[in-house]
Amino acid sequence: MTSDPARAGDHRLPRYHVRPRTGYVNDPNGPLYVDSRWHLYFQYTHDTPRRGAVVWGHASSADLVRWRLHRPAMSPDPSGADRDGCWSGNTVLIDGEVTAFYSGYRREHPYQSVLSATSVDGGNSFGPPRQVVADPDPSDGVVVFRDPFVWREAGVWLMVVGAGDAADRASARLYESADLQSWKYRGPFAELPRTRSDDLDSGQMWECPQFIAFGQRGCLLVAAYDVSGGIMHVLAVTGERDEFRLRDTTLSRVDDGSNFYAASALRESDVGPVIWGWATEGRSADWAAEDDWSGMLTLPRSVSLTDDGRLASAPLPGLTSLREAAAGARTGTDEGRRTFRGLPAQFEAELLLAAHRGTDLEPTRLSLRCGPEERLDVAADWRTGRVTVDRDRASRDPRAHGGSYSFDEPQISASGTLALRWFVDGSISELFTGSGRCSTVRFYPTSPPPWDLELSGLTSDDSVEVWPLSAAVATG
Repeated sequence: MTSDPARAGDHRLPRYHVRPRTGYVNDPNGPLYVDSRWHLYFQYTHDTPRRGAVVWGHASSADLVRWRLHRPAMSPDPSGADRDGCWSGNTVLIDGEVTAFYSGYRREHPYQSVLSATSVDGGNSFGPPRQVVADPDPSDGVVVFRDPFVWREAGVWLMVVGAGDAADRASARLYESADLQSWKYRGPFAELPRTRSDDLDSGQMWECPQFIAFGQRGCLLVAAYDVSGGIMHVLAVTGERDEFRLRDTTLSRVDDGSNFYAASALRESDVGPVIWGWATEGRSADWAAEDDWSGMLTLPRSVSLTDDGRLASAPLPGLTSLREAAAGARTGTDEGRRTFRGLPAQFEAELLLAAHRGTDLEPTRLSLRCGPEERLDVAADWRTGRVTVDRDRASRDPRAHGGSYSFDEPQISASGTLALRWFVDGSISELFTGSGRCSTVRFYPTSPPPWDLELSGLTSDDSVEVWPLSAAVATG
């Protein structure tokens, strides 16, 4: 497999995150395993200004790490219920055939109708769509309705569809089927009136619902959406299962950064459930249109459920295969500092920090210095117990977004080790902690590599390793 040489001109383009070299990428869709390969779909518009209709882009992989891009697998039917776009959904495999369930977009229609289409060539292309779930009745009071997710449980097929009503009550509507053809509405699987706090907003409606079972508990992933303001963040709605409803639910954010949205779940794999997200842009739309590329898929994340109902994320073990020869560090005169010079735009840093060091020590800081007056900062603060990613000084271009994003990290206050893994790929930062917290942030340095990584606030017990990472996406 060779990387696409046409991608080499822009140092902000990713090399190991999935996206074509041009065009607009958003929601991941329908990951599944068929014919000895993993298949992953995503919303894609060939032109970044988004003048064309949305299709399902397509990538496949033998290991969930190295990906090959293919021709789009699904395009709108000019006379069908998806004539203005094939929008989000998922896939299931039955008797060797892949069936997609997705939202059909029509500009003049009040809802995105739930459609299905079948592939007889292993998920490489899909046939004509048909509507399988009736649109909500106006008497239901549903204002928005989209994004089916289908799974099989206890001998029946279940489907949740994201929705919101005129009273700002977000919900995932549940449907049941014996044959994937005829569906019966069972009521709300989960619902919540809009709730706001300092660190989350439950939204006016939920889109892109995804359900993962963890024994008797279940986790519904939803993308919180504001009808006037647009996308916000992904929430984990966790509760006890009964036949047709999640009960006694708790709410938490899935990613604590600024640029993670529209999660898509692979319910079963060799490493358990896996999710991807849409890494949204963190710059002005005109800059993205000028470069003719926008958005990418995040790294795949292995997920588990903590005792308090939070979804914990971790990088897949196979990502270590992208590591090249370790970068050498120059240790400064102060033993608490290290510098890694001459890094490419694709690297991973792994830190094991002695967490039980007291609250009187200065924060441990990582500063990625990309050029004059351009740096992306990460800090673990032993006084407050918080980890922060700060992109306020990451770009000299005023079209880049700023902001600082923090979260509580339980490993800081516990005895033992604070583990951090930091992945950088051109213009995306994905930070993971050993407790399962994660933060996705986009940043846009104007200066191309080589870049320097400077660390401070270290102790003699701390371990730091840095590796350049190889490209992992090719055109097939």
